[in-house]
Amino acid sequence: MIRIVIAGTLLIAFTDVESYSQQLSHQVLVPVAGIACNKNINYSQTIGETVVEIVGCYDYVFTQGFQQPGIKPSVEDAPPGTGVKVYPNPATDHITVELFGEAPKSYKIELLDITGTVVTNARKAYSTKYWEKEQIDITNLIRGFYMVRITSDDKLVNRTFKIEKI
Repeated sequence: MIRIVIAGTLLIAFTDVESYSQQLSHQVLVPVAGIACNKNINYSQTIGETVVEIVGCYDYVFTQGFQQPGIKPSVEDAPPGTGVKVYPNPATDHITVELFGEAPKSYKIELLDITGTVVTNARKAYSTKYWEKEQIDITNLIRGFYMVRITSDDKLVNRTFKIEKI
């Protein structure tokens, strides 16, 4: 009989108890924050939180998730002079052809297989100072060695790169 009374008393005690769960607010507690506004744009930043995702679109950087710190993408300076670079080597899915120069110039870019057969070709023309990185898709090519030949119309730039597709 005593056991039943104690159990009944405990049951009554727990039914009158209010419980609270965790509540999340839209407040952010950080050591440093800043807000700047004008009539069309609102900008806010915080320091000390993690980035969940960063998405780039043209000259804009978008983030999602928590309030983000000020993100400053690094801006590289164009290489001096006139030249070309081709990388990576070896390559698996694409190669990058980097063209840069300080005067107007036109280029012919050719990808050749080991027998000298042109696999792909392209033409590029620049009327002012330029610096461009163009990717060439090589996923459909078989494994082996290829050559990337880049020639300017004025013949001042004439380079051939040997690339291995793995």
